[in-house]
Amino acid sequence: MDIDDYADLAGTGFDGGGKEPVKPEDEFFHSVYISGKPRPNHLQIIEQAGKLQIRGVKYNLDEVNMIVTNVKKVLTKEETLPNNKTKTACFSYKAGNPPYKGTSGIQCGSNSAERASNKFCSTCKEQIIVSGMLCDESGKPEVNEGKPVFMFLRAKGMKYSNVGNYLSELAKMDLSPIITPVTEQSKLFEKNVINNKRFVTKIKVGTASSQYGLVQVFTMEKGTQLGDNDVKKVLEITKKTVEKFNDKFDWSKRSSTTGYGETQAPADNQFSDPKKDEEGSKTEDKNSSFGFDDISF
Repeated sequence: MDIDDYADLAGTGFDGGGKEPVKPEDEFFHSVYISGKPRPNHLQIIEQAGKLQIRGVKYNLDEVNMIVTNVKKVLTKEETLPNNKTKTACFSYKAGNPPYKGTSGIQCGSNSAERASNKFCSTCKEQIIVSGMLCDESGKPEVNEGKPVFMFLRAKGMKYSNVGNYLSELAKMDLSPIITPVTEQSKLFEKNVINNKRFVTKIKVGTASSQYGLVQVFTMEKGTQLGDNDVKKVLEITKKTVEKFNDKFDWSKRSSTTGYGETQAPADNQFSDPKKDEEGSKTEDKNSSFGFDDISF
């Protein structure tokens, strides 16, 4: 029996459909979220309400330390379905230069006021996705088999303000330049892109008032400042991860313009309605002081 004898049957079979789900431990980016109520996870660990969880890595934490790598603002329009689930009706990754368009083909308003004035875009909201490397308080990355542990959080709804304010404060800081020669362009780039990588970011759980009562939100504050040599290494690591970051979070490249819709995306990668969610001192500038040279990909 030779396979060539049946070549005409190619394409008439069935492959089982879809990709095999990736275990949380094997994901490249691990979601950081706040548990809304006690519940067992896939390992049957009870995730305690109000604690930080790093999906597939660590659970029930009071604080998470991270070195920021990628930051991205996106626009999402959610619709509630009759079964009380939500779907992403329009999404914009805001790639390139404005004006931007969403997956609906409609041009995005340049600010919240412009979006509010358009009936279709009035429910569109901005979210911030922040990824980074898990580290200790000193800035030393935690590694697994020589590889850094990457994680991300999504700032949406009530979680948006604290994260946005923290990143804005860092972008306003006047720090000694790393890029030379120093130009107006380089100084702006450092503030917007590099400043948030120059400190350990300490993530904790706080509360904020909403029309639904008190809700749990992320709080962020800067911790240990990294030495310049280590910041440069973080930038090199960031360059190596930007393609993976775009692949995971740019929903406009997916076959369906409604994102996962009702197909039940992993909870850590849903652009869902937020009200339904359950979820320093300077160091010496020593080369490899935080072990970045030991990191591999």
